[in-house]
Amino acid sequence: MRLKKDIKAFSLMATSLKTFKPEEEFKGKRVAVVGAADSVFKERKGDFIDDHDVVVRINKSPHTWTAEQSPFIGSKFTILFHSFFENENSGGGKIDWEIFREKGILKVINPNPTSAGLLAHFNYYKRHNSAEKTYLLKRKNYNFFKKNLKGFTPTVGYAALSSVLQAECKEVYITGFTFFKTPYASGYRPKLEKMDANREHIKNQGLHNPDLELESFRHDFAQTRCENVLLDKELVKVMEGETG
Repeated sequence: MRLKKDIKAFSLMATSLKTFKPEEEFKGKRVAVVGAADSVFKERKGDFIDDHDVVVRINKSPHTWTAEQSPFIGSKFTILFHSFFENENSGGGKIDWEIFREKGILKVINPNPTSAGLLAHFNYYKRHNSAEKTYLLKRKNYNFFKKNLKGFTPTVGYAALSSVLQAECKEVYITGFTFFKTPYASGYRPKLEKMDANREHIKNQGLHNPDLELESFRHDFAQTRCENVLLDKELVKVMEGETG
């Protein structure tokens, strides 16, 4: 029985998994990237976010979004970057195609094309037995931001940011990212909303390094070929070292 499930999962993965190429997807477009930090609720930018050609969101966002939040974070969903882990500890959130279609999500991207990322994708097909088309980030794009992280695994949020900044976008707006210098937004990951709990979680996982990601993001920001990059006020403070 297990062998049959493995064979079916391999078959589904071979026919349904595609490569995501940010430089083609985002070129010439106005792209908003919306994260899960509490800073996303500091400014009423919902209409501005929804006015973008593409709105990129992260992990659990389709499940935690509410209409009451839309004045701040908008209601448009286009691209979802997801870890393809669905357990509570990972923070990825359930991959629910009914909800994704309802939200208007066109593509779901696994940003980790390493063996670990492929295994996560394979296990997704085993769990779901689904022929829904999914995407894996192009290895070249992953290597671009991985090189500055000294062996740490990029968070899904940072992978999304760097992928967008590598493309020749017309405009990028970034909100809800503080590289863990501020808490998660209320309701996103309730067990980790307190800063101490979140820092302990990151330390125990041993997978990510937010400080290195911030330094790498500064590099991406300085080197981007996008025409115009706008940051929310809290991220500007983080970039200038005024938070945390």
